[in-house]
Amino acid sequence: MNRAIPAVIMTTIGLGALASFRSSSGVPVKSSTAVVVPRTTVPASAAPPSGSATTPTTTPASTTPGTTSGTTPGTTPAPSTQTRTITGTAVDNQYGTVQLQVTLQGTKITDIVALQMPSSHQRSIEISQAAEPILRQEALQSQSAQINIVSGATYTSQSYAQSLQGALDQANR
Repeated sequence: MNRAIPAVIMTTIGLGALASFRSSSGVPVKSSTAVVVPRTTVPASAAPPSGSATTPTTTPASTTPGTTSGTTPGTTPAPSTQTRTITGTAVDNQYGTVQLQVTLQGTKITDIVALQMPSSHQRSIEISQAAEPILRQEALQSQSAQINIVSGATYTSQSYAQSLQGALDQANR
């Protein structure tokens, strides 16, 4: 009985401390079970040089009846629907290099292709294959480089966001 009272008190204190615990990182972390999906990647030697490689393609403007000031009768100016492919900055981290190719339709991100992902070790390959589809989906949903970090792939996630931001910055020039 002499040990029971201190044990109950210590247990109560421990549970109180555990209940009041707050994460201090401030960075949103998306916890999800990663599934390894085989994906072919372009070897680093075949990747385009880091910089601004863009491939502009235009979509014809639509015409509608009516008159708008400054235009020919019968046509209305169409919003920018130009499709552009931009190669993001190659971002190095301690496990390898991440470089993305981003396709934009106007200002909307329509596709992201990983040109380079960390692949120096077997474990890096596994992590890259698991994290890349999750990061791609996050970026397509958010339409920005503000994406959640994939648990277990922190450096890859940060480099992915930096390369994506580099491509978006080039698109806005």
